[in-house]
Amino acid sequence: MEQKKRPKRPVRQRKSDRMLHSGVTQEEIRCDHALAPFDHMAHSLDLKWGVDRLVELVSPDMAERYGSAMAKLNAAIDAQDPEQVKLRVGVCMRGMEAMDQAATQSGAEPASRDVWLVQADGREFGLLRDARAWQSVQEKHPGLRLITEREMVLAIEMYQRSLAGQMVEQVKSSFPQADVIKIPNDSLEDEIPF
Repeated sequence: MEQKKRPKRPVRQRKSDRMLHSGVTQEEIRCDHALAPFDHMAHSLDLKWGVDRLVELVSPDMAERYGSAMAKLNAAIDAQDPEQVKLRVGVCMRGMEAMDQAATQSGAEPASRDVWLVQADGREFGLLRDARAWQSVQEKHPGLRLITEREMVLAIEMYQRSLAGQMVEQVKSSFPQADVIKIPNDSLEDEIPF
């Protein structure tokens, strides 16, 4: 069974900036500006519910209707039709409002903004519980290197398959109370110089 491609959410490009977008048409600028309120609302709802999560919290019928509206908005942008973009932005914004209300009324929980701040080797990392909340966590902790739980697990799995990981595993099995405090970055396959 072939899976349908989900319509991408358009993002305002700030096409009136002549330095970054020289040569854009008047219609492209108008379309871009008509998209601005939609972009702002989508960003606000991403902060509340998590990135692209709101459609997961509503009924399949409501999600499909919103997908249809998004497809029509994207088509209007591709056609560089400012009047249609303006019309479709209004439809999509009403759809986002309806989905926000439906998710709230159903008791859906916003994306978890839980983050564990971890210091290692003089650097600070933020371990995210819910990757979809990265925008709100990043706003609260600008410049913090964010890592998701999934990324951490995958990194550990990959590390355990490495030579250094196997050595640490052997040490920990022999000395269960051992705590790894540093792993040298040097190649473990260097010859011993003697």
